[in-house]
Amino acid sequence: MVNHGIGVDLLDEMICGIRRFHEQDAEVRKSFYSRDMNKKVRYFSNNSLYRDPAANWRDSIGFFLTPDPPNPEEIPAVCR
Repeated sequence: MVNHGIGVDLLDEMICGIRRFHEQDAEVRKSFYSRDMNKKVRYFSNNSLYRDPAANWRDSIGFFLTPDPPNPEEIPAVCR
């Protein structure tokens, strides 16, 4: 992102946090796995798995900030 007031150092640390999350043991990541759209922090695979004609496998972690951001305790420690 450019010209949004977010420093490059902060963006780099966000990417490092996501990398640390994905490098954890699968059992640790699994505790965040959910398809529940109401959760503020979700680890999921193929959000459109049941809609797309072909699977494009990808694992993602999402942080949903609106209307209310998650509490810090809800965010994986390696991503804080």
